[in-house]
Amino acid sequence: MEVLTETGISLLSSALFVLLAWIFSKTARRFARGIAAHMLHLDTEEVFANGGEAGPDIKRELNRARTVFIFTSRGAELQRETFAEMIARSHSRRCHCRIMLPQLTVPAGEVDWIADREAELHDFDSAFGTDLLRRQVAATYDYLSPLLVPGHLEVRGYNIPHLGRVVATERVLYLTPYSADRHGSSSPVIKYRRGQTYDVLMRLMDKIWTASSP
Repeated sequence: MEVLTETGISLLSSALFVLLAWIFSKTARRFARGIAAHMLHLDTEEVFANGGEAGPDIKRELNRARTVFIFTSRGAELQRETFAEMIARSHSRRCHCRIMLPQLTVPAGEVDWIADREAELHDFDSAFGTDLLRRQVAATYDYLSPLLVPGHLEVRGYNIPHLGRVVATERVLYLTPYSADRHGSSSPVIKYRRGQTYDVLMRLMDKIWTASSP
């Protein structure tokens, strides 16, 4: 019995050690990347494997932000917990949030970029191909519509290629580059602090916002 007990304790200790090593090694890797970025004068603060991993960090930044800019495709994530406090703060005029979604109706002669992205999604996800993406974007518009507050929570439509998602505050910017062979939620998320990359991307977002329609 003593042998079994000692063996059990040994196995438990080993499992605990492996778990702690994994947790702290992840933290250490992030710390090392941050130090390297500062030494090399890079403005990359963190790289997350996917949207799920980035979610808690994005939520923390949004919950303390005074200004927020969001450029996204289907926008389903706006209905989730990550963005709930930000939307509530915008609705109570404690945060100014601008959101850009794909334009649902495209004038004759212009490229329909929702259809273009849907074709990409259909190649690896058979659920798409029947205008599902457009219906998902429409659902996001419907969700946000009663929450709009002029000057505090605003939405505009764009008609340019769906190449990525941007979530930015006055302090940081998260870029999720979209790929033609995976969903955006499965793509890496790059977090930038204020710097050259932040400034270039925000200048681009401001130009797109100005050229877009409410």
